Amino acid sequence: MSNLTDEQLVVAYLKGDREALNTLIKRYLVPIFNYALSLVKDTAIAEDISQEVFVKVWQKIKKFDDRYKFKSWLYAIAKNTCLD
Repeated sequence: MSNLTDEQLVVAYLKGDREALNTLIKRYLVPIFNYALSLVKDTAIAEDISQEVFVKVWQKIKKFDDRYKFKSWLYAIAKNTCLD
């Protein structure tokens, strides 16, 4: 699974492959945490934000527009979550 692109993993998840979402989470958990930490400057808050980001991804992944990069969509969610 790790050899698939982000967008291919999204498609696989939407077709019922639950492991695809786990692969995306493993791929981006640390980068999203680091991004959140760079914005909020607090480890505990960055951890909470990271968890919240992936809950939002899980809730909204059906709305993902595959004309765009998953990574851009993910980081937009992370940024908006940090701002909230």
